[in-house]
Amino acid sequence: MANIIRSAKSSSNWDVNELIAYNITVTAVPSQQFFPQEIDVPLTAAGLDPVLATADSDVRPDADVSRNTAHFLQYLQDATTPYFDVQNVRVPSIDDFARQVLITVGFTRGPYCVLRRRSIPLLICDYNRKVAQISVCLRDMESGMLLLLQMDKTQIGRSNVEACMIPGAIAAYQLNNNKRQERGLPSLDAMTMPCITMIETRPTFYLVPVTKALCDAVISCQYPSARTEVLKCEVASDHNGGMEAPEYRGMALQYYVAFKSLAKSHWEKFFRSSLNHL
Repeated sequence: MANIIRSAKSSSNWDVNELIAYNITVTAVPSQQFFPQEIDVPLTAAGLDPVLATADSDVRPDADVSRNTAHFLQYLQDATTPYFDVQNVRVPSIDDFARQVLITVGFTRGPYCVLRRRSIPLLICDYNRKVAQISVCLRDMESGMLLLLQMDKTQIGRSNVEACMIPGAIAAYQLNNNKRQERGLPSLDAMTMPCITMIETRPTFYLVPVTKALCDAVISCQYPSARTEVLKCEVASDHNGGMEAPEYRGMALQYYVAFKSLAKSHWEKFFRSSLNHL
């Protein structure tokens, strides 16, 4: 694959050809292999309102539900009730909902903030004016990017949104190491970036291992000899819809809860390595 043509592209222009060009594969694994713990845990065990998983998304604001649950359900209803833009194009409003899911599940407990529509510089093929366009991200202002969420509003397909997500993880690796250098800390040779893709309101969860070798190959436009294997886990459900359906939503929220612990176990390595040098 060394003879594949590579060029400087922003993340939105990546497709499966770029993954092949940089020796990156995506492997689907079952939840019991992806998560170190059981996911079939009641939401109440994670401190969440069980009504989140049972209420209809069109619940009235004055219904007998908590304020936080009502907000979540309102964002969900907005995400599953598309509006039409000025060009009469059907546009689902899911940005706010994707952000709200992370907040509701508790990803922001700590010195973290959830941001929408961020652009991260991506150094690729010795060109420093490309970017990774991230739909939603979890960020620590000192350590950098902790989690990326990439959405597909075009319904092109899972492989396309995956291909756009992975350069985002590479850009996050570059950004996080730049921040370490600014603080007088050594760069890390590897970071596993927790990522999520969302097609409409159906999430899939990923662990993207970004190494110095992969990053150097992207920067120099070379084919890396070592393969990078990205693991992904989809919500195990036969339901065809998304989180507007309570039966699917309950399972998806359990996956989010499990992924929060798994993601934290990876991004804490950034913090621990920082603290060890203070």
